[in-house]
Amino acid sequence: MKTKCIFLMTLCAFVCMLGYSRTNIPLSTEIPIGGGGARTPVPSPTAYLDDDEVQVLLSVAAPLTITVCGQAGNCLFSKEYASTQEAIIPLSENGITQGDYVLRVFSQGLCWKGNFTIEASKQAPATIGDWWYEWDGQTYLDLFNDDGEHLDSLKVWITSGDGIWIGHVSPTYSTRLARLGIHSDSIKVVITGESNDTVYQKETWWPSLGIDLNAYDIQDGVYTLNLFWAGLKLDADPTSFAEKCENWNECWWRVEFEFLSHKPKGLYVSIDSTYYRLHEGYANTVWPDDVHSSITYRMLYNLFERDYPIHVVIPQELTYEGETYTVVGIGQRSFKGCYYMQSISLPNTITYIDGGAFMACKNLDHVNIPESVTRIEGSAFAECDRLSYMVIPEGIETLANSMFRECTNLSAVTLPGSLTSIEEWAFALCTSLPYIDIPDNVTRIGASAFQACTSLMEMKLPKKLKKIDMDAFRRCQRLTSIDFPEAITYIGVEAFLECTGLQSITLPGGISRIGDRAFKDMPNSAHIYCHAIKPFPIDENTFNYNCTLHVPQGTKDLYEKAEYWKNFKVIEEEPVGEEVRYTETGVTSATLDAESAERFYDLQGRPVDGTQKGILIRNGKKVLVR
Repeated sequence: MKTKCIFLMTLCAFVCMLGYSRTNIPLSTEIPIGGGGARTPVPSPTAYLDDDEVQVLLSVAAPLTITVCGQAGNCLFSKEYASTQEAIIPLSENGITQGDYVLRVFSQGLCWKGNFTIEASKQAPATIGDWWYEWDGQTYLDLFNDDGEHLDSLKVWITSGDGIWIGHVSPTYSTRLARLGIHSDSIKVVITGESNDTVYQKETWWPSLGIDLNAYDIQDGVYTLNLFWAGLKLDADPTSFAEKCENWNECWWRVEFEFLSHKPKGLYVSIDSTYYRLHEGYANTVWPDDVHSSITYRMLYNLFERDYPIHVVIPQELTYEGETYTVVGIGQRSFKGCYYMQSISLPNTITYIDGGAFMACKNLDHVNIPESVTRIEGSAFAECDRLSYMVIPEGIETLANSMFRECTNLSAVTLPGSLTSIEEWAFALCTSLPYIDIPDNVTRIGASAFQACTSLMEMKLPKKLKKIDMDAFRRCQRLTSIDFPEAITYIGVEAFLECTGLQSITLPGGISRIGDRAFKDMPNSAHIYCHAIKPFPIDENTFNYNCTLHVPQGTKDLYEKAEYWKNFKVIEEEPVGEEVRYTETGVTSATLDAESAERFYDLQGRPVDGTQKGILIRNGKKVLVR
């Protein structure tokens, strides 16, 4: 069994590398976790660096913890998985950009370690001038007390958002924890400048504290962070510090640090109820806190004051104190939480929409995105409950992570031919989306991209699609039939789990790997058409083996002997070259002809020429055109 597991993992790694460009990260056993003694050897995980993510594969599903740290030991990513066979780590969104890193994988009582390097080309692209700031990694600050000793259990670090976090952490996993047995009545935090002037102070009882340095207009420079603890008591030894810390200045720690703000330069102003940054003749909208340097009530739906109109109009140009500025972008979180906003008009001068720009705009029903926009970042429209349809302009190459997550009323989307990738959670929980036409240039569909799209009945998968990540179409119960393109090489763990209505799938001959439980919940009556001449690696629970498996003529014996394929109760041979389909769509089938073509409309009610495939409307009824 051990030999088979190792062989399957090696074969999986080899064939997957043929399908798309990625770099192997060699892993070596570093240390055993836990007690010693004899133990059954565990096959090593396989890890790959694939563009902007790291993928880790186990031979079997098991509890898993992954960390990514810099060479200096500063950990930027840590995540625990209850039980999985595949884990994907986004890099740039976790501050993992250019540099050398250490990957550690903890599983089944062992730890594996590997090194990898992110080249400069892997970093996010620059935009206009200095408007994009790269972060050079999480910076830890080392505290010392009056005696020059470290306070080991208390950690301080500067985050990617120009904030200081103070709290107890586990050095291994870089996770903020509880007090680790330390209880204090309160903690006082004071930040002083080079001239010993106080620029920030706060007293709190909470075991961790975040300070947004930009929000308090703290300028670039050298500062001292001072921490004072009052009434400190230790559970293990209640007398150790209690007598020494009766007063603030008798028990304190400090660290000197240099602050270099990542906040873009410019003048932050409010014009016509919209907040902007003005810089060198250009303007972009911004989050209100950038202007007021204080917390707004926007995320509470402006219960105290609504600081925006119902119908927002962004001009091409605006004038402030005699100077004219061209509006070129919608900044990060600019309109996040604008609960009452119903519409927004965007000019054709903008080129980008940053992350979370319209997130949680609960009553926003439509946004016309100008063709000038070439970049839309993650979560831009997430949780927009009333958003019904969207047209993404040509030029957009990536549909970013969580772009339309939880847009529960979204029923139609037009994607551009320039699109090459659909990232994680892009359409997750879009419960009203019945059909999606994915352009042919898309090569990858990210993890959970369409998870819980419970109304999705039909989709057109692109010809160039190579990879479908884990959970990509999980809980899409109304999907009934899928023809995978010839280019597909990999279908991830649980990619179609809980797709209980899936009656038919067709797998091309070039596929090389399907993850565990990918099609486990297909009904017993379903049919699986596999065109592979040789059985490729699958896992014990990849399929419901009560389904009927159709294989090329002359290959039945191979499948009946292959690991896990032999579990199928019914295996039937089909003549090579003969297309066999089993389709149960749940909507009326239609055949195109010249007389009926003019009566076809798309889901937005627009007339079509009759050549478009997918779900259309004819004579007031939904039909499926193949």
